[in-house]
Amino acid sequence: MGHGGMSCGMKTMRFVMVVFNIFFFLIGLALLALGIYVMVDPSLQKIQKVFPIDSSVEDGLSYLKVLAIVVIVLGGVLLIIGFLGCCGAMKQVKIFLILYAIIIGMIILFEIAITIYFVAFKSKFEEQFKPTLKDAIRNSYEGPLGLISNTNQTKPGPISIAWDFIMYNFECCGVDSKDDFNGTTKWNRRNIWWDASMGNSAQNFTYPLTCCKINSGGGKNWNDFNEVQLRTGVICAVNGTNINQQGCYNKFIDILNTYKTWIIIGAVVILLIELTAFSFTLALCCRKRKDQRYYSS
Repeated sequence: MGHGGMSCGMKTMRFVMVVFNIFFFLIGLALLALGIYVMVDPSLQKIQKVFPIDSSVEDGLSYLKVLAIVVIVLGGVLLIIGFLGCCGAMKQVKIFLILYAIIIGMIILFEIAITIYFVAFKSKFEEQFKPTLKDAIRNSYEGPLGLISNTNQTKPGPISIAWDFIMYNFECCGVDSKDDFNGTTKWNRRNIWWDASMGNSAQNFTYPLTCCKINSGGGKNWNDFNEVQLRTGVICAVNGTNINQQGCYNKFIDILNTYKTWIIIGAVVILLIELTAFSFTLALCCRKRKDQRYYSS
């Protein structure tokens, strides 16, 4: 090999590193652009049709901005990782390779720690997480008024709307069951669709309409949730007839269990990619130090 020559194996490592990190860089750039677009684009009002929050409620927009900021941060991190890995591998800039190895190593350790925590403390996590979700329902749920975009009623907050959105689309009710809505502090339970033909007993709801099986056989488009569908669920919302019995927590656990094999395969693949990148980075760093003798001679 000539001056500063590189073996075929090292060239392959460098090529793989460059390809992977160009991919990371492009993903990061796309996420960064998406986050900035959500933050500054005037057509943001269109998104409010999906999450119909009253314009006077500033918290509604702040939640969307928080989501955009998370996307921007994630995109920025991937952008930095891709830049450090790509430039470090192509030009063998030692400081870039070291920073890249540190970041990838920290990500691997974090993933391992999170995995160990969930495996070892699964029951404890459930014990701590469920009460938090139930508190959110008790203190923040305001009823299903967010389902209709043409009502003059004040729209509920984003947490309340999120619960309705989840329960309607995933056909579940509360955290554990419909009983989680007993004792809500902000829901007046008034049925704004009531008329005399429904009877006096239907003037107030006992359970949310979104807990009822009113989207069965039809589309689940949130924007297509019309008043006819709502009226068909009045009996269910009043006395619990034909209500979704399963809680949303167990519903999500069932969904995760359904795709558990693919989730595990995906996690293993990601971990192998990260370990490969980490190993290749260390190899390139060590190779750089060996090459110093060529330049010092």
